[in-house]
Amino acid sequence: MRILITGAGGFIGRALSEALREAGALAGPDGAPRAVTTLRLVDLAAPPALSAPFAVETQAGDLSDPATLAAALDPFPDAIFHLAATLTVAAETDLARGWEVNLQLPLRLLEAARAHVEAGGAPPRLVYASSIAAFGGALPETVVEDQAQTPTTSYGTAKAMVELLLNDYSRHGFVDGRALRLPIVLTRPGAPSAAVSDRVAALAREPLRGRAVASPFAPDDAFPVASVGRVAANLIRLHDLPAAGFGPSRALNQPGLTVTPREIAAALARAAGPEAAARLGHAPDPATRAVVAGWPRRFASRAPLSPPLASDPDFDAVIADFLARERP
Repeated sequence: MRILITGAGGFIGRALSEALREAGALAGPDGAPRAVTTLRLVDLAAPPALSAPFAVETQAGDLSDPATLAAALDPFPDAIFHLAATLTVAAETDLARGWEVNLQLPLRLLEAARAHVEAGGAPPRLVYASSIAAFGGALPETVVEDQAQTPTTSYGTAKAMVELLLNDYSRHGFVDGRALRLPIVLTRPGAPSAAVSDRVAALAREPLRGRAVASPFAPDDAFPVASVGRVAANLIRLHDLPAAGFGPSRALNQPGLTVTPREIAAALARAAGPEAAARLGHAPDPATRAVVAGWPRRFASRAPLSPPLASDPDFDAVIADFLARERP
């Protein structure tokens, strides 16, 4: 089985690559496991090398360029995990680039699959990383799959539109599509950024690295999160689900663990001692808190799966996942 991951150099892409290496196989069209033969990793910069018992190919380039996309799809993959995206702030400040990456690129992937099928090829399974941002506006405390989608950012609007395209191209038989809507995925490595999601990640990352951080949230502000390990496992599980398990929509929610800064501090103390918890201070910022107030407090799934899609059991598990990835 040939697999393509776009956005493979990102932290979700790296976790997914490692999870695929451990799995070694994915479900084929008949549901039976098929061994991975080639994993192609594509991003703007060449993704990190990955040692695996199958061929691993890396490709650097902008998939918005037709030649780069054509190279990534030659030979055509059996499975595509589409993670590449321009995130919220960038998509708001550079609208043209945001639409190019977040809407036009997925549409070009779908059109390439259509051409492949019309030329006699088999439809690929396409797993799309969607987002909690596909919802917006006045939301109930708990958001499940049938919540009306009224996104309030260009990033979220593109996610919702691609979900609809994925449904339609699947209906026509050009792809076997499925999408996983992600809450805040933790804990992103690297230097802190201004993104609100990274400011959530910093609440655990910085104290665990021995650095103080001031939370822009009130101690009991609540938001839904998921570990990158949990997300990688469920992207693979979503791929392996039979198409008959989906209804009219091919999109499911990745359930989030609802957590507060106070609970994060308590988990830090359990994982790394009271001195780590003491590095988490508080300097509530009204603008940042307003962003979080627009998110659902609880992100859940009603998909009738056995076992059901699950959240991380507690924030201790999120910290353990981060520490395991931090170690050389």
